[in-house]
Amino acid sequence: MRLIVLAALALAACQPVAPQTTAPAAPAAESPAPVALKPSGPPRTVAAEGEPMEAADVTDVRMVEGADGAKIFSTAGGDPAINGLYTYLALFTAPEGWTRVFQIGDFNSWEVVEESAERVTLRVSRSWIEEGSGDIKTAEEYLIVTLPDEQATTVEVTPAS
Repeated sequence: MRLIVLAALALAACQPVAPQTTAPAAPAAESPAPVALKPSGPPRTVAAEGEPMEAADVTDVRMVEGADGAKIFSTAGGDPAINGLYTYLALFTAPEGWTRVFQIGDFNSWEVVEESAERVTLRVSRSWIEEGSGDIKTAEEYLIVTLPDEQATTVEVTPAS
């Protein structure tokens, strides 16, 4: 089963990148991408996933420009009113394939705003239910995902502004 999932993920990387199908949190004209975002909080260390995932659940795939063998993708799951796009960084290592997969977070939507061989910066929309009132709150955030070397089994995800 794991081989089927990994093969499907590898095939997804070979296909042309389709436009992002999730709606952005705000129109691009209203919130232009910032230049040179800087860390604004402590990083969170994320370990590689141990369980295979179903390729049929993949919603978006984005190869990281400038970083061979790295892609960001999401799978559908959960309640789409409160997030529901489980978003991952996957790293390719020959001959194993896409064996290192790290969950970055659970978002309403995500968009790559900066990318290089060292890091990817995402603009994400995340929701939560406020305690006490039960109201749904939504925020737009930026996250810097540091791309690890071939031997690393964790990545750092750092808030940015």
